[in-house]
Amino acid sequence: MTLPPAPTPAPDRLWNRSFVLWWLGSAQSALGTALAGIATSFLVLHQTGSAGLMGVNLALALLPGLLAPLFGTLVDRLPLRLPLVLGNVLRGLLQLGVGLLALRGEVPLGVIYAASLLTGLIGAFYGPASMGITPRLVPPDQVQRAAGLMQGAAQTMQLVGLVGGGMLVGTLGSAPALLLDGASFLLFAGLLLLVQLPARAAQAARPSFWSDFGAGLAYARQSPLILGLPALAFLLNASFAPLEMLLPARMSALGAGAQGFGLFFGLMLGGLALGSFTLAALGQRLSPARLSVWGLAGMGAAVLALSLSQSAGQMYALAALLGLFNAATNVSIGVIFQQRVDPAFYGRVGSLLTMVSMAGMPLVLLALAPVADRVPIATVFAVAGALSLLAAPVWAGLLRHDRSAALPSPVTAPLPAKP
Repeated sequence: MTLPPAPTPAPDRLWNRSFVLWWLGSAQSALGTALAGIATSFLVLHQTGSAGLMGVNLALALLPGLLAPLFGTLVDRLPLRLPLVLGNVLRGLLQLGVGLLALRGEVPLGVIYAASLLTGLIGAFYGPASMGITPRLVPPDQVQRAAGLMQGAAQTMQLVGLVGGGMLVGTLGSAPALLLDGASFLLFAGLLLLVQLPARAAQAARPSFWSDFGAGLAYARQSPLILGLPALAFLLNASFAPLEMLLPARMSALGAGAQGFGLFFGLMLGGLALGSFTLAALGQRLSPARLSVWGLAGMGAAVLALSLSQSAGQMYALAALLGLFNAATNVSIGVIFQQRVDPAFYGRVGSLLTMVSMAGMPLVLLALAPVADRVPIATVFAVAGALSLLAAPVWAGLLRHDRSAALPSPVTAPLPAKP
């Protein structure tokens, strides 16, 4: 008789080997992704001169997120290591392929679109697998600190990638950035082989795929907070979609070009990193619930102010503020999710939230594509900022309603502490 695998010992400290490898691997992968993002955007813009076509490319990378619930169900049934390693290997090979083509000359637009679609498809499978890794690698009382460290390191490396990527693309072109991105994914895949991931709980009779899928939906319906979060995230992603789509053209009009685009997102990520590391240092001394509300309100105000900016310098200052507020929002909402959801449902519930929330960005990008070159950028930013400001009181209401609600669980269990 085959014995089930021995349970993985629970981590007793924050800085254990598996968390450090996961932390470092995620950070260096973020560096490569930042390089590829700016490289692909300007590859399309330089070859076509159209912000609308660049928006289509961004939308193609995001549309596969609509399949995330199916992938999330599969992830909850598989060993964690398989989707993580395979996802990084496949994305690495795709980026290397586009980078090698770019070295030889102009890359056909259809090839760029296909690579973006495939990368998004792999990401829709990889994302649900990665969402629940961090709380499994650290003690429960270190989850908020670990979330700040993970986000802070990722944003720091994205800052390096965007600022350096703008200079790299401006001087050498997009191909070197794409090649570095491909290499970063492959390196991360190698590091993941050394991470000790927790084993799945043994089950005498595993339910069918569709039974597991339905169980995830039923679990999510038990909590108004979990049901309301996708609508809020949909609104936020929809309102922030124009940033990536319109900023390259805006920076080019201001004479800042690729370097200005990279600097804007670099300053925003610098604010994100500073805010995330500050939250990691403060640990549990801040309420994730209150912090998330103020973060949402601040993000909306910063984007609204972008509509009034008249120079690249003003946009840079607002980018740093946007990053600080974004850090408060992302870390606190991530901690709330990890506290409210049973680990057995991380893949299914997380992918359901991802699907609904990510739908906002590609839908807005596709809707703006035909008119992106004609609608004033200031108007788009004003609408986006107003929508984000409205999201703050909505989210506050959901949190107030959730304070007296029980944590949904497939079994009877003690409730975690409420914020």
